Amino acid sequence: MQQLKGKKESIKDLKRRVAITGIFAGLIWSTVWAVSSYFNFTELSPSSFMLEIWYDAKWIHRWYGEMLSILLISIVSILVAYVYYWLFRKLTGILPGLVYGVVIWLLLILISSSLFVHIPNLNELKINTIVTMLAVFILYGVFIGYTISYDFIDQPTKKVT
Repeated sequence: MQQLKGKKESIKDLKRRVAITGIFAGLIWSTVWAVSSYFNFTELSPSSFMLEIWYDAKWIHRWYGEMLSILLISIVSILVAYVYYWLFRKLTGILPGLVYGVVIWLLLILISSSLFVHIPNLNELKINTIVTMLAVFILYGVFIGYTISYDFIDQPTKKVT
């Protein structure tokens, strides 16, 4: 009975760490994205996807608009991390996270460019934007993938008290 209770607590702890992974992945990599946008490595910023969709105001592209966007991306990243946990938690190595990051980037660019007029199509983006955003999303996916698969694989070896 004690072992069953410990296993449930262990799974609950793992799911809490998945949420924390999502929050930190969103914070870290959307901040890198915002900084790269500030230095003109990319023409799209986090606020282009999170705030400009609903609002058309000048404050969106200021620092507090970017900060709000980073916060919103961190919240959405919890769901992204759980999707990785549900689908790919048993996969190890760099490749699953890399592919996951590329898929997220493709979905974001292809879907948002077809739905929203202020997001250019993939063939209209500058090469700097494509390379920078792809690199950030690959790192985002690898961060989530490595952290979640490590936690999942390491979980059975931890002692539950």
